[in-house]
Amino acid sequence: MISAAVSRADLHCHSTASQVSKLGVQRALGLPECATAPEDVYALAKRRGMDFVTITDHDTITGAQMIADRPDVFVSEELTAHFAGEPTAAVHILCYGITADDHQWLQAHARDVERCAQYLHGAGITCALAHPFYAVAAPLAPRHRRRLAELFSVWETRNGARAAELNLPAAVYSETHGGTGVAGSDDHAGVDIGRTFTETPAASGPSDFLAHVHDGRARARGDQGSAAKWAHAAMALAVRALGRGSGGAPDARAVLTMVERVVREGGQRAGMAGSDLGRTEARALLRAWLATVGLEHLDDVALLAHLQSDDFDHAELWRRARGAHERQLSDAVSRVVKAAASSEGWTTPARDLFDACIPVVPYAPAMAFLGQEKGRLVNRDSQVPRVALIADGTGSMHGVTHTLDQIRQRGVAGYEVEVIGTDPRVDRRLPAVAEIEVPFYAGLTVGVPSLPAVVEVLAEGRYDLLHVCSPGPAGVAAALMARVMDLPVVGSHHTELVAYATLRSGDPVLAGRARWSWAPSTPSAFECSPPARPPTTPCACWGCPLSASDGGTGGSTPSALTLATASRACTPGRSTCSTPGAPAMRRAWTCSWRPSARRGDGTPACTWCWRAEDPRRAWCASASVRTSPAWAG
Repeated sequence: MISAAVSRADLHCHSTASQVSKLGVQRALGLPECATAPEDVYALAKRRGMDFVTITDHDTITGAQMIADRPDVFVSEELTAHFAGEPTAAVHILCYGITADDHQWLQAHARDVERCAQYLHGAGITCALAHPFYAVAAPLAPRHRRRLAELFSVWETRNGARAAELNLPAAVYSETHGGTGVAGSDDHAGVDIGRTFTETPAASGPSDFLAHVHDGRARARGDQGSAAKWAHAAMALAVRALGRGSGGAPDARAVLTMVERVVREGGQRAGMAGSDLGRTEARALLRAWLATVGLEHLDDVALLAHLQSDDFDHAELWRRARGAHERQLSDAVSRVVKAAASSEGWTTPARDLFDACIPVVPYAPAMAFLGQEKGRLVNRDSQVPRVALIADGTGSMHGVTHTLDQIRQRGVAGYEVEVIGTDPRVDRRLPAVAEIEVPFYAGLTVGVPSLPAVVEVLAEGRYDLLHVCSPGPAGVAAALMARVMDLPVVGSHHTELVAYATLRSGDPVLAGRARWSWAPSTPSAFECSPPARPPTTPCACWGCPLSASDGGTGGSTPSALTLATASRACTPGRSTCSTPGAPAMRRAWTCSWRPSARRGDGTPACTWCWRAEDPRRAWCASASVRTSPAWAG
């Protein structure tokens, strides 16, 4: 029951008048900035107990004007303003109770935030600095923040779309500078309107309410944001704008592209629409996600009503999705291990692994983006680089385990290194959804972490570099998420994985899977060195990035190259990779051989690497092929 001694309003929410998103991926998928009709904004705000209603669309008052005939509504906008002469130093100002003339003047002078502030104060217009520590364009400098504190005494200290850790700096800054804090949901999906709000003493009307805010008699109340909120808002926006449609399962490459672009463009606050994604991909992911979290039985109207219901809990739905992911991933891993041990078909088990990730796919970019936003709040210019060293199977004693123990005990000069894995004796331990014995390697057990566990560790750790030292479940998952988060990666491997898989299993398909899982996912910062005395006899090397005409897959970028299973003769030396459409790369082929301790025969070890102009986009890998002992002679 709301006390009559107070009045409430959600001072930051959006409607269909906020149309065009800055993010290219959002436009590519057919998603507007917001798809909630002004009438729906009003209805949900009143249902949630708001005494007064406003809409703060981006640089427009069209949405608010559509409901302005009601006595409890006041017209507002979220103004994008810049520091004069600094096009990337942008801020958002919530301007309340304005007229059409006010709107036109503010838009005409939006390139000078100081003039806008003077106009607002001179006209007695209540205004607030929205999400002050969010970088609308480029991050603001301390001098900008100090000046904003002088220009605006009211700050949005609780934004319902931002996590508590991101809201806290604004609350502390405002409090220490004697300012006033207000709150709003910043809802774009018609789900959380009125769950975050500003509370004042009882007001007789909108002007009285805004006078309380203007004079500092206001408090920020209601829910904080979270990664789950972001994910659910994206799903609700897709339901409103696209509907779920009909069709097949989502394409794995399209989903990965979606996740990558959301994180990258969210950090850049911009992006081109492109042609790699469309509405079909968005609907396919929406349908699959709803099925995995048990909401597929609800039609679009019922689904939105569920998300808006008073007993709906973002955290509870997130726990359900995570639980579904962990159960499905454990089952899928069991099927993969069985397929590896019995040489059964790989297509279904591999697809099962992807399907097991669907429940948490919407949350992964939200969690990564949240981690990036937290990292922006920390000044690390004077700190040493932080390195995440990902290791699998360290519970078994071997050379890698010993090396990692030494790194943890002695450290690495000039770096702060944290060892991460699912085993004991690491700095950050990932919870494992399953423990599996590595096929054809008795006694070696590795843990399989959930995707959210990997994302959380990488996002919260604020690492500058990822070092993957084994191609196990944690290593592959971390390399994949580092690609999504645009985190530089180096890779080292201490076992000739392809040779090992070939020699132990005798299964060329398994060897191909081993090669696929490791080589393309480990960008490296080093060149491969030729042996001191290369053999004069050419050896057969796997892994040449063949063009499509040669039987390979081709690809437009190095990350799209797939290692071909065909063989190609190679000799030491350098040449230019001829893959059509790829950046100019140089390829170093080296051939050597080393005896196999178990078999006593000669195993030619062929190493190759190729490098694009970007030094972070280079791949090194090693592979071996069996030959008869006569070759070694």
